[in-house]
Amino acid sequence: MAYLVSSILLDGQNHEASVICAGTSFLITQSDLELLDISEGDDIDEEKFEQLCEAKTRLACIKKALNHLSYGDMSAKKLGDKLCAKFDKNVVSDVIELLKKRKYLNDTELSARFAESFYSYKLWGPLRIKNDLFSRGFSKEDIEQACAFLDDIDHRENIEKIIRKKFGNDNEKIITQRQKVFAFLYRRGYAYSDITDVINSLE
Repeated sequence: MAYLVSSILLDGQNHEASVICAGTSFLITQSDLELLDISEGDDIDEEKFEQLCEAKTRLACIKKALNHLSYGDMSAKKLGDKLCAKFDKNVVSDVIELLKKRKYLNDTELSARFAESFYSYKLWGPLRIKNDLFSRGFSKEDIEQACAFLDDIDHRENIEKIIRKKFGNDNEKIITQRQKVFAFLYRRGYAYSDITDVINSLE
């Protein structure tokens, strides 16, 4: 069966092309149009028509991905999971690789930015930072690399800062709430030994 390409309109500003084929409209990237190698007036076979359909889906997936990223940075896995709810896994995989190539996605840099921000501004400890990065879909390798700087830091300064902010400056009052203080700091991701050192120093 042959499918007639009756119209092709180029949108140079957005690098897109609108193709009318067999009475149906297809919005695709100009890159895909070049790969398809079709022109107005062409009769294309079923295989190329299916490729045209795939190209339309791919651009829709790209637009959806960029829309998700407009609300905030996310890992490739997190974005892929969101896209898989609406698009085929293979299409999503292609789009994720394209976005990596075009620098829209960089898990190594993003996980490092998150780790530094969580430590400096949220005052989270290493354990909570690593757990949060894992929940965001970053790989074990990226997490370890992003959190490497934490190995060279004495976390006790952050711990005392948190104690003063949350429980005040009355050491005796803090000591009477030792268990509560410890539990709060542990949830923030700090190690047992560091928490114990700081609490003991207040006695």
